[in-house]
Amino acid sequence: MTESFEQIAAHNEELARDIVERASVRGATVSTAESLTAGMIASTIADIPGASAVLRGGAVTYCDEIKHRVLGVEQETLDRYTAVSYQTAREMATGSLELYQSDIAVSATGYAGPGGGTEDDSAGTFYIGWAYRSADGGAPVVDSIRCHYEGDRSFVRAHAVAEALGRIVYLLDSME
Repeated sequence: MTESFEQIAAHNEELARDIVERASVRGATVSTAESLTAGMIASTIADIPGASAVLRGGAVTYCDEIKHRVLGVEQETLDRYTAVSYQTAREMATGSLELYQSDIAVSATGYAGPGGGTEDDSAGTFYIGWAYRSADGGAPVVDSIRCHYEGDRSFVRAHAVAEALGRIVYLLDSME
C-alpha cells in the first residue's frame, strides 16, 4: 500500500516534534541548507512549539551561485560533481553548520521532477547531507546519502524532508 501525502506529512510532523523535544533536552541546536526542499525541513521543525530553542536557521540555496556564496560550496565541487551529488550535499551541510553555529546541520539537494535529472540521477533522486560537531571538539563529522523516490514533485520533496528529519533524530540519539 502506498503512503498518502497526508501520512507523510503526519510522519514528518512527528519527526519534527521528536527533534524539538530531544534537542531541547540535550541543549542541542540544528540548522538546514536546502535546495530541493526550499525551506520545508526548517519550516516543518518551526511548526512545532518550542522550536525556537533548537532551530538556529535555514538557508534556501536554490541556485549554484548561492550555494557557493552563502554556504561556501566550492565552485570546483559544483563544476565537477554538480549541485546534485554526495559532495555538494556534504559541503552544504558543513556550510550550514558553520553559518548558523549549530550542533547538527542537514542539507537536501536533488531533482524533484517531473523533468530534470541525469542518466545517473533521474528525477526523484536526492541527496541528504549532514554535519555535526564531534564530542572532542575536533573537525565536524560529515556524510551524505543518495535516495530515490518515485512519485510526483510533492511526494519526492516530502520524502526528502522525512529523510532529513529522520537523520537529525538519529544524530540526536547518538549524542547520548
